[in-house]
Amino acid sequence: MNQELKLKWHSIYGQILFERRLHEAWKQVKENKGAGGIDGVTLEAYEKKLEHNLTMLLNKLRAREYVPSPVRRRYIPKKNGKLRPLGIPNIEDRIVQQAIVNVLQPKCEESIFHRWSCGYRPNYGAKRVAQIILWNIETDHHYIYDCDIRSFFDKIPHKNLIRVLTKYIADGTVLDMIWKWLKAGYMEEGKYHEVDSGTPQGGVVSPLLANLYLNELDWKLEEHGIRFVRYADDFLLFAKTEEEIKKAAEITQTMLQELGLEVAMEKTKTVNFKDDDFDFLGFTFEHWRERKKDGKRYFIAKPKDSTWKDFKQKIKVKTKKTLTLNKKAWLERVNPIVRGKVNYFLNLYHAMEENKKYGQESRCFVNACRNNLLDIDGYIRQRLRVAMIHKHPSQRKGHAMKTKWNNEFFARIGLVPAHWLYIHEQYGYSLEEYLDYMKRRQTVKQERKVQKAKECGEEYYTPDRVRKMQYSQRLATF
Repeated sequence: MNQELKLKWHSIYGQILFERRLHEAWKQVKENKGAGGIDGVTLEAYEKKLEHNLTMLLNKLRAREYVPSPVRRRYIPKKNGKLRPLGIPNIEDRIVQQAIVNVLQPKCEESIFHRWSCGYRPNYGAKRVAQIILWNIETDHHYIYDCDIRSFFDKIPHKNLIRVLTKYIADGTVLDMIWKWLKAGYMEEGKYHEVDSGTPQGGVVSPLLANLYLNELDWKLEEHGIRFVRYADDFLLFAKTEEEIKKAAEITQTMLQELGLEVAMEKTKTVNFKDDDFDFLGFTFEHWRERKKDGKRYFIAKPKDSTWKDFKQKIKVKTKKTLTLNKKAWLERVNPIVRGKVNYFLNLYHAMEENKKYGQESRCFVNACRNNLLDIDGYIRQRLRVAMIHKHPSQRKGHAMKTKWNNEFFARIGLVPAHWLYIHEQYGYSLEEYLDYMKRRQTVKQERKVQKAKECGEEYYTPDRVRKMQYSQRLATF
């Protein structure tokens, strides 16, 4: 709900004035990692005198002498080539922000946030987003308004945000503290810069404030019976007819204007899912089509094409041939990336399974990425082959080691195949079954190559190919 509470939240500040609260907040800040702020204090340095630092911070809070520092401005590249500004608070500020979030978040979850708002919330995320999208597509909500807010985190009006917060919070000390965080400004190249709007991306409290602000939009859409899904500042609206989606878009634009925000029209579009595709949260949803054999309708959901380039880049960074590591160390660098990526891809499958519990049998095909996963596995093995050759490594030597360091070798030493992990989660195939499948697949592939050469009147086992095969076989015996 976005109505003013009859019984507002009091004594929030008093709830953080305990050692256990600050210790809990510190643990969360440490788990999230990150660099230090403008004071140069890192997580490691802060932890060396943890008890002393937390005691001093608690004393400042009790004496109401805590004053937030400006954030350190840094930039990270976006996928479109532009730079995204981040504001990195000092460790002390992060701890206090986390403590406030720990008090406010459960209250917001209990009675404030909408069930279709999925970003930066506990037990919500990509799977929940996929559930909502699939459910709406399956129930014939084919018209989709894909909306993007221009520079959302940088454009939130501070006074409007505080006005929203006062609907729920009656603790003046906390409101004053949030105002100081908003107005703290940032340091860049040794110069201080003031800010008139926005919440710094990188701040612990920013996601909660952003969700509270756009909660106004969520309930306005609910008021008009508009279906939607929102993840932070990205959201989709769903409707059954073109007229309904146009009306929904008008209501959205009007509400955003009231909030002092602007729709990025160049990134916003209306999609008819009967004919058009759309992307959301790293996935591509391809429009309805009919199967040739029986005419049954289905649609495809898969990771975006750009995802695979990012996947390979992360592997490339972790498998530099200039490093000299043992096999276990290489796997410790690669396996977390594989598991993280594949587990994210599996959100589509888990969303389908979750919707089945509520009676919806999905017509979505989520295994269109099979060849991409096999390609990724081949890329990872080749990167590791080269990296594991400590004396003058090269691509040529890596290819020559395919016989010795094959699929089975890497699986036996502990490399997690991306393709196996993906199908194992769905069908329960064991690693042994997967290796048997890969052997059969390689045999069939080889036989096809030989047959194709025969059909073209060519000799497949040329002297040069035989020489290379013999060289690989010799290496495999070392």
